[in-house]
Amino acid sequence: MTYIPNEEVVCSDSFECRVAKYINRFIRILNVVFSIALMITVILTLIIFASDIYTIYLTGNLSTGTIHALGALLVLWTLSELLHSEVRHLMGERIQVSIFIEVAIAAFVRKLLVVSTEGVSLSDASIYLVSLIVLGIVYWIFQHHNKVKKA
Repeated sequence: MTYIPNEEVVCSDSFECRVAKYINRFIRILNVVFSIALMITVILTLIIFASDIYTIYLTGNLSTGTIHALGALLVLWTLSELLHSEVRHLMGERIQVSIFIEVAIAAFVRKLLVVSTEGVSLSDASIYLVSLIVLGIVYWIFQHHNKVKKA
């Protein structure tokens, strides 16, 4: 049996092949559902961003409001990267693991931005910072390994 990603399974008429064909169709439908869910999430995040901007306008609290709006923009950037990755996957490309590391980095940067406005203790904030550094190292190792592999 030969498996080609995002294409029909090629094999004989055995029971296992029929099951594999149904599973492959289900996975394709599931990927479309993921894409639609990501699109809805992007729209909702845009609404959150607009709400943050409106809150800045109403309250006049520029420093805290800007940090919250920046956090929403980081989430929006992350979602757009995930959506782009999902589109590439639907077109037959493999999903890059590094995209999930980028998502985690963006989430921790957002958390550090929000925590800085909430008056959290230095020890609590340092946990997020150390986690961010570890993620950065893992991301660098991934990128370095991919460059060595391509060379």
